[in-house]
Amino acid sequence: MKKDRVSAKVLPDNRRTKSEGRFPLKLRITYKGERKYYGTGFDASADEWEAINSAGVRGNLRRIKNDIAEVEKKAQKCAELIAPFSFRQFENDFFEKGTRFESLQSAFDALIAQLEANEQWGTASSYRTACNALHRFNAKIALEDIDVEFLQKFEKSALKDGKSITTVGVYLRALRTVINVAIDNGSFRKDAYPFGKRKYVIPTGRNVKKALSIQQIKKIFDYPTKPGSSLEMAKDFWIFTYLCNGINMMDIARLRWIDIDTNSIRFIREKTKRTKKGNQLIITAARNKHINEILDKWGIKNPLPDANVFPIIRPNDSTKIARAKIQQFTKLVNKWMKILGEDLGFDLALTTYVARHSFATILLRSGAPISFASQSLGHSNVITTQKYFAGFESEAQAEYAKALVKF
Repeated sequence: MKKDRVSAKVLPDNRRTKSEGRFPLKLRITYKGERKYYGTGFDASADEWEAINSAGVRGNLRRIKNDIAEVEKKAQKCAELIAPFSFRQFENDFFEKGTRFESLQSAFDALIAQLEANEQWGTASSYRTACNALHRFNAKIALEDIDVEFLQKFEKSALKDGKSITTVGVYLRALRTVINVAIDNGSFRKDAYPFGKRKYVIPTGRNVKKALSIQQIKKIFDYPTKPGSSLEMAKDFWIFTYLCNGINMMDIARLRWIDIDTNSIRFIREKTKRTKKGNQLIITAARNKHINEILDKWGIKNPLPDANVFPIIRPNDSTKIARAKIQQFTKLVNKWMKILGEDLGFDLALTTYVARHSFATILLRSGAPISFASQSLGHSNVITTQKYFAGFESEAQAEYAKALVKF
């Protein structure tokens, strides 16, 4: 049937305006009413796009028209060879075996498309931000422009614009990954690789860790809130993070009642489910009266065993929608905890990250092994640390957990 056919068409993406009123030209793949868009490396203004589609187009726009037609032809042929068709298979086949990247933009777009296909929305968003930052610095940037001098100038400009050294590092690590892919793709010369010793070394910011003292933690526990208020909710979920091994909001939102027994809460971090499929650690947090009160107060009542513990997301939410809801919920918690912290006179914003780091720091001060805290924070030697912690006895964990409320 006609509606079951796959179609490939390059069109301007009017949702995203680039510099000087230009739009990226995206490859649109349509199948059974579903559409997905992929970068081509080309862009055009509204007038140029009109000229490209005219019969008498000449010069550079004529070349772009021919290149676009070639992209459409290759994409159509690639899609028709996939039976049954799937967008993921198309992405694998077309971007691994398809055309070489024509620009830095198309290289970023291809990698972002793969990340989104894998539902790695956070990483995809981070790469898009890096791509935008690079193009703000140089709107006409091309792959071959990426050399040591360019990287040094970009770093200097970004710092001058108020970006932190940590942010610059995030941008350039994304760029390094894109260039590594471009080398494999044949779009970037290996001998021109600009990163590494005696070339350009990506800066690493001084990661200033922030944690509270046990006396400050007590003040948070004792802070009066109105029952059922947003402030009470924020305080309770902040405390839940603190008490449950520094669990983050993504993992809290995806907790199921089947993960909870009489004495503990057990979960696998969402962050590691995809990247460490063969070496996953079940993290165990010891329950106490504070955790039990939070479960009773905010947990879904009379649930099925496989149901979510908290009503932050719905079971049928897509990964993208769930992530947006969790981000919004995290912002809400951080907003109200910032107000609470200011009222208590603290000199740092009470984000959920502070709860996470305070958990590890107070455990260390109590005499717990450094690997116990390292595991929760995901330090660089996480694999070794996780293997070590997998053998911890539940009684030992319960003893360490008691330090969290030793006011």
